[in-house]
Order: sequence, then C-alpha cells, then structure tokens
Amino acid sequence: MHIVIIGCGRLGSNLAKGLSDEGNDICIIDRNGDKLNALGSGFNGQRIKGIEFDSDKLIEAGVKQADVLLAVTSDDNINITVSLIAEKIFHVPNIIAKVNDPQKNDIYNQLGIHTINPIQYEIEMLKNQIRKN
Repeated sequence: MHIVIIGCGRLGSNLAKGLSDEGNDICIIDRNGDKLNALGSGFNGQRIKGIEFDSDKLIEAGVKQADVLLAVTSDDNINITVSLIAEKIFHVPNIIAKVNDPQKNDIYNQLGIHTINPIQYEIEMLKNQIRKN
C-alpha cells in the first residue's frame, strides 16, 4: 500500500516506521527537517520537508496514487485542510485525521473526516481503569 503521512511528531514517526517495517510504501511530510532526520537510517520510506498542505509537496509524496493518507500533525487546522485537499482534489480513498482539540471533533464530523481522537481514547481508558479498581 502507498501511504502518505502528514506530520512527523511522535505519532507520525512511529506510524511511518511501523508501517514501513510491514512492507508498505511510506512517504512522510513535515516542515521540520530535524524531525524527518530523526527517523534514522533504518527508515526506508520517502521524507519530504515542506508545508504539509502544499499541493506540490503532496503530489511529490505520491498523493495521486495513495491508498491512505494519515493527517497526524499537532495542528487541527492543518489536519482538516490536508484531509479536505486529499479527499476533494486528489480523491484519496482512505483518509484519517488526528483530533488534537476535542472541542473541534464536531468540525471533523460535520466535514465527514474520519478521525482518531487520542485524548478521548486516553480519557476512556483511564475511566475504565478507575472503574475496575
């Protein structure tokens, strides 16, 4: 599978390494070159330094052939923008965005963007642990 990952923070870098190790074709975009370099020599995917929602960078990343786009930056506005560009312009079949601010979850839902919400997930896990004790 060709997977484009937007954002090379903790989540993005671990996704890139893990999905690459599973044999997927990975390209990761981030504006911070140091984060891309931190992936190390063991990462055999493509790294692109640039503005995450720049259509030229997305095309360079192979978004036109992407099976999946994961927007996992720490900025909800970037995640929303990239998700909409990937869907409306490049017709990427599978798009998942990370929600950083739970108050913006409704915006993602209204736009029809599939999401993961790590904060909400952690809250539910902690509440479940409290109930068990």
